[in-house]
Amino acid sequence: MEEAEQQNFEFAVSEDSGALSECQKQGCDVTGQLIVDLRFAAEHFETSPRTSLFESRPAVFFFGLEKLPIDWRRVRESLPQKPLFFFRNSGAFSNPDSDGGYSWIAPETASPDDPMAIKYLDRFYSKAQGSNKIAVGSAYKGFDDAEARWGKGRVIEQRCAQTWLTTLGEASHFYSSKHQLAALTIATWNDYEQCTEIETGIDNCVSIQASLSEGRLTWKVSGPENTIYRFAVLAQTGHEWTEAADVPPGSHSVKLSQLQAHEAATAFCVEAVGKASILNHFSQPIRNPGAWNQR
Repeated sequence: MEEAEQQNFEFAVSEDSGALSECQKQGCDVTGQLIVDLRFAAEHFETSPRTSLFESRPAVFFFGLEKLPIDWRRVRESLPQKPLFFFRNSGAFSNPDSDGGYSWIAPETASPDDPMAIKYLDRFYSKAQGSNKIAVGSAYKGFDDAEARWGKGRVIEQRCAQTWLTTLGEASHFYSSKHQLAALTIATWNDYEQCTEIETGIDNCVSIQASLSEGRLTWKVSGPENTIYRFAVLAQTGHEWTEAADVPPGSHSVKLSQLQAHEAATAFCVEAVGKASILNHFSQPIRNPGAWNQR
């Protein structure tokens, strides 16, 4: 919370079914325990100016609580902040206890004819269209729980960042600037054990080779170019590299005369700048024979 306040981020509280599992095993009042948890959240977190609000009310997200014997009316009546309740998956839109629904990632639904589990997202967005409840969509780069001790062998291949771009873009089939999605989550964006993290960048399997001939810098790209946002031509002067040209995707060459300070540059390099959260890749440095001859 303090970091979110310092960085001007927003945050929301989520209660996982695991927080109530011991209570359920012991036969205690699960509803009462949930109320205790959410009252604590209200007192210590939801008073923050950076708590995420929908319709001027704090949002609480529930993960896996649908099958627990919870008296949701009692929960609502016991919370001072009157938060909005969000439940996971498309069933939230027909759930009388929910104010909204959020999609996640469903590797268990992936199949040979649906390797990215897009049908899960489409089902969620389709159900949201017929509901007046708040919808929070999701996107993900892939999934693989092989390294998790709870793993079940579920996999959604990253497909050289195609899964990322496809799931990000799926909401646009149902929403637009005139009919906007309330929010979109990057599902488990920092969960390394199930290979969903995006903090280190998403690999698009791109490599780039550059060459210099007759006053023109040219490059070849291997890998999916739809993952590239732009090309940056870098020039080396002394020990420093600076950007000498910004080239749009689809273009694979530039005249040296168009580069800033090209006469003083001793070498050039081409950077394939990836789209949002996608890794950048660099060509090998190419010496500038003109500059070396001047020396």
